[in-house]
Amino acid sequence: MLDYLKYAISPIVLGIAAVGLWLGGNASWIGLVLLLGLLSIDMFLGRDFSIRDTRFPWLYDAILIMQLVLGLGLILLYAWLVGAGRFETTGSAVGAFLSVALVQFVVAAPPLHELFHRENLILRSLGRLGLVLIFDPWRESTHVITHHLHTARPDDPDYARRGDTVYGHLLRTFRRQFVEAFHLERQAWTKRGRRWWDVRNAWVYRVAQLVVFVLALFVAGGWQGAAAAIAVSLLGPRTLLEIFNYCGHYGLIAARSGGFEKRHTWNHLSPLVRILALEITNHADHHDDSYKPFYELIPDRDGPQQPHFLLCVLLSFVPPLWFRTVKPLLQDWDRRYATPQEREIARCENLRAGWAELDA
Repeated sequence: MLDYLKYAISPIVLGIAAVGLWLGGNASWIGLVLLLGLLSIDMFLGRDFSIRDTRFPWLYDAILIMQLVLGLGLILLYAWLVGAGRFETTGSAVGAFLSVALVQFVVAAPPLHELFHRENLILRSLGRLGLVLIFDPWRESTHVITHHLHTARPDDPDYARRGDTVYGHLLRTFRRQFVEAFHLERQAWTKRGRRWWDVRNAWVYRVAQLVVFVLALFVAGGWQGAAAAIAVSLLGPRTLLEIFNYCGHYGLIAARSGGFEKRHTWNHLSPLVRILALEITNHADHHDDSYKPFYELIPDRDGPQQPHFLLCVLLSFVPPLWFRTVKPLLQDWDRRYATPQEREIARCENLRAGWAELDA
């Protein structure tokens, strides 16, 4: 039963963050402080290779749905409170913004990823609806189709090559994801012989989802509340998700599309991150079988490991520190994990990045 209770931490964090927003003032920082506190403790807990109890999967799914509903509730509450002028001081406004941004990224966004990978139509539909929380209803297509097919290759918009900074990556990935989403949508309606505006096309109801979401934010908090909530969604879970992607496959090499092996992703297997992020950081087994529910994922004991998730995200904002951290890891990957063909590609990538010392 303990395995199931562990995942109740996430709804509790969402609930406490909501209470902090409601109280306002200095309490608006509670969500941020609580989450950073948990992640900081997690840094000292070591790696967790445990396998979850899977006898009652419906308990996990119930927590998952609760997490998604609370995430939607939190952003609507934030919009309402902003519109009502509840954050009167700069400190309380900044605390509320940062708390919602980080909590929505670490705790509310993972259910979306989990659900739109599910084979169950109802659960997958919930994940698709919830994509408004990251203001990217096209995410399922670009992730499930493109990212999982082209993992660790330059034709994956989520992939960061050796030498790429997080700032350059963000500029490229947003543009490339938009282009890729349009390409996939156009393929779908063209193949079916439909006009671009046909209501049966997926992009039409995805736009409708965003419109309804924005209207809900407006009803909750007026233009001011809606604008603040949209900014939180874009600068919080939307942008931080791309930073996670930047770290997650950084610099790794796959010689061909569709040839994923567990060596083609970095893993972050500390216990609290595994729980809060619904095993997203248990990355290798997820890519090996993307339809496998999070509670069935088995940690890769021997695969490539990065330092703690939070540390990687923070280091990425300072490229020299990030490069100093990741270069030895990539050098080790080239020697221990890469195939001869991947090692040759890695040499070319090192030259491209100006990192010829990795081949020494």
